[in-house]
Amino acid sequence: MADVPPMGLKGLVFAVILGIGGCQEPDYYMSREEVVAMRERVREMFYHGYNNYLEFAFPHDELKPISGTHTDSLAELGNAKRRKDSTYQGVAMTLIDSLDTLAVLGNKTEFARAVTWVVENISFDQDVRVNLFEANIRLLGGLLSAHNLAGDKDLDLMPDYDGELLELAHDLGNRLLVAFQDRYSRLFPYAWVNLKSGIRKNEVSDTCTAGIGTLIMEFGLLSYYTGDYVFYHVAKQALERLWKLKSQKDLFGNTLDGRTGIWTNHNAGIGAGIDSFYEYLFKAYIMFGDKTYLEMFAQTYNAVGRHLKSGPWYVEADMNSARPTHIQFNSLQAFWPGLQVLYGDLSSAMDTQDAFFGVWKRYGALPERYLLKSQIIHTTERYYPLRPEIIESTYYLYRATKDPKYLRMGETMYHSLQNISRVERGYASIKDVKAKTLEDHMTSFFLAELCKYLYLLFDEDNFVHQNSDNIIFSTEGHIFPLPRALHEEFLYGFPSEFDEDAVPKGRRSHMSHGSSGAPEKVSEKDFTCPLPPRIPSPIDLIVDRLNLTRKKNQEEKNESLEAPNPSQDPNHQCAKQVSHGKLNIEVGAGSFFVTHRSGESVHIRNLGTSPVEIVNHIPGKPSVALALDGTRGAMSYSLRVLGRHGQDLQFGASIALFSHEALALVLHDDKISTTAPIPPSPDPHLQVFLEATIVRAKPSFGCKTLENADAVEGKIAYIDRGDCTFIEKVLNAQRAGAAGVIIGNTNAAEGEEDAHFMMGTDGTERQVEVYSVMISKRSADRLISVLEEDEKSGTAENNPKIFQLSRLTHTLPLSPSTPTQTPSATSNINPTPSNIPSKSIKHVNSPSSSPRPGRIIDRTLLASDGKVSSFKYRTLGEWDIQVQESDNVFLLSVEAL
Repeated sequence: MADVPPMGLKGLVFAVILGIGGCQEPDYYMSREEVVAMRERVREMFYHGYNNYLEFAFPHDELKPISGTHTDSLAELGNAKRRKDSTYQGVAMTLIDSLDTLAVLGNKTEFARAVTWVVENISFDQDVRVNLFEANIRLLGGLLSAHNLAGDKDLDLMPDYDGELLELAHDLGNRLLVAFQDRYSRLFPYAWVNLKSGIRKNEVSDTCTAGIGTLIMEFGLLSYYTGDYVFYHVAKQALERLWKLKSQKDLFGNTLDGRTGIWTNHNAGIGAGIDSFYEYLFKAYIMFGDKTYLEMFAQTYNAVGRHLKSGPWYVEADMNSARPTHIQFNSLQAFWPGLQVLYGDLSSAMDTQDAFFGVWKRYGALPERYLLKSQIIHTTERYYPLRPEIIESTYYLYRATKDPKYLRMGETMYHSLQNISRVERGYASIKDVKAKTLEDHMTSFFLAELCKYLYLLFDEDNFVHQNSDNIIFSTEGHIFPLPRALHEEFLYGFPSEFDEDAVPKGRRSHMSHGSSGAPEKVSEKDFTCPLPPRIPSPIDLIVDRLNLTRKKNQEEKNESLEAPNPSQDPNHQCAKQVSHGKLNIEVGAGSFFVTHRSGESVHIRNLGTSPVEIVNHIPGKPSVALALDGTRGAMSYSLRVLGRHGQDLQFGASIALFSHEALALVLHDDKISTTAPIPPSPDPHLQVFLEATIVRAKPSFGCKTLENADAVEGKIAYIDRGDCTFIEKVLNAQRAGAAGVIIGNTNAAEGEEDAHFMMGTDGTERQVEVYSVMISKRSADRLISVLEEDEKSGTAENNPKIFQLSRLTHTLPLSPSTPTQTPSATSNINPTPSNIPSKSIKHVNSPSSSPRPGRIIDRTLLASDGKVSSFKYRTLGEWDIQVQESDNVFLLSVEAL
């Protein structure tokens, strides 16, 4: 069993209620009169924001306090791109998010008026694509919290309340539940859902750890109130699946492919993209009483302490090797001391809070990123959108210690906001904490969380503190109940296998508020994975057997690990993780992720579709990216810039997978014309298929129409990273007639100089027709210096730099319908005889020489439909991975070092 917290739950709650320690330092002492005065100042702060929202933005989502207008930002949260033809006009998100803050302030009249308005006017039957995470914590959480408080007879906020908010919450919950569909092809919920139409075609597959792990409280409470168990079941199942994907270091990455369960960002941390995952692991234990959650949290909390903690700070590190990747403070980390208080680790919480607050004192707010080595703000992420996390932690620390220094912290932060953010019509986000410039936006959580925690810090007599053993705050600061019946029901009364007949018909909440008229419950079988699929689909196929063999010169006998047959395993669609000797293998839907103890990783995905992708990486060395297609063969991508006097700049580059159509289009060699003599490639195994002159785009970020379109036309446009999405840059270059795009990771943070990554779409269906790659900051700096040197010397036109994108030449198109091609002089494969059926063709490298690493060394291609049946890959570390298809199941064999 994992380590348990320093104090039991009962002792912990006792400490938070009554206070422990109680050091009274004279420098921090605050009199009762001062505390009451601060409470009233915070009350006025809330109403300055709230009243201006009502006057200038209501019933839209959020206030723009500088211009006195509004934004319907629910459609934009999570960096979504809102459709230009959208008719969405808001659902009063700020009002719903801050309903329980009105109750905390004791304003019964306004609370009742606001609840009544929401019930009578809000409908979630809206044609708007929303982020599941944001809609859950802000809207669903706000409705459930207000429902809980409105029905509390002791508070007497709304004597005539009859559960109307619960009906609205149930309706919203069913609309969000659609994110869990496609159980035959996905392991995790979609990150995006349209409240009216559900999941759109070609929806983005990636999601973040927090997006999966921050559903259990709201969905569980909705199940408790309605008796509709499907919500808790799917949220718990998603959390359990996520838990299985932790690394051998017990760390979690930041983002993953929701279909396959394969990590796409291996950075482990406690900040953005993962923060509330930790929070909900522990709070799920408090809320539902299941010790499994406690054990899970203890295990990952200990891992964070071992691998990410650096003094009072926390860095980001690779989840597999635990090597630091980002030495920086992220403002969303500021919730951590508050969580540590709940867990009972007060000493660590106090040290970390002091460090974080030191950054606030330096700038008057928390920058989004702060570089720890150089002690400066990140070059681009200098903003503060009125985040509440550091005030939340201040509140928890004061409740646990009663140390008045935390009152003084709250006072300091209050005055900072008054001096910097307060404007005539509300409170504005800070665009640059150093320059003190503002942004025309007041986030809903300013009223929902920041003002709530700050007010509670100075209100000792609040009902929250009189009843604190029966409530818990959500990650959005919403007030959820902790009735004993909730523990009893979810520990003993919840059916382990979903049963339609087990749901009480017409179930009422524990407060006896009716839920008649709530939407019909959606069957669990439509969203989760307890049953095998009726009809197998090649996209959904999971490995049947992991056959891992040692090299012949090792003494161990060949070993195999047997997994249940898919037809017999009721959970075969769920992710599997297998450790064997030096190897760790994660298996998702149509994908494998193999890591070696040396740190090398191989990611194989899109099995059953085309093209199959292979990404092979060894830390500190250039990666290899391969795409396998049945009609075009295997393509390996590299970037080469040809300089003067035959001097080459060799760069590692990552490809942009905006669409498979774009990938197919750019592989036609005759689309590109050579603009200068090309020396032969230094690698005889590579054949150039894309080459053109490099021209720097103007403006450099490429986020609007290029000013030098004439110069870019037919050339490769170099663009800096930043200010807009990758696809926006590429499309602007495409409109200018560019043949391709290089994006330099010039905005990389300290410690990320060699980082580059695959660029994805922004979720739209816009089509890219030019090839694009990203290079690291270090490579970009080298490239820019060479280009600038030529511009200054006047040699750019006479001796242009050439961009080469290359592919392997030892695999040729195999489709019989494809015109016969003459093999390259460097090819070591003979052309395919047209009279041999393509399905039986098998090519092997010449036996006279050992295959080079990072290459396909044995494969069978199905040219009839372009899909790859099997292949064998020699990794950069020179161990072999083989994938074979057998009876619609993909088998993985690894010959390890």
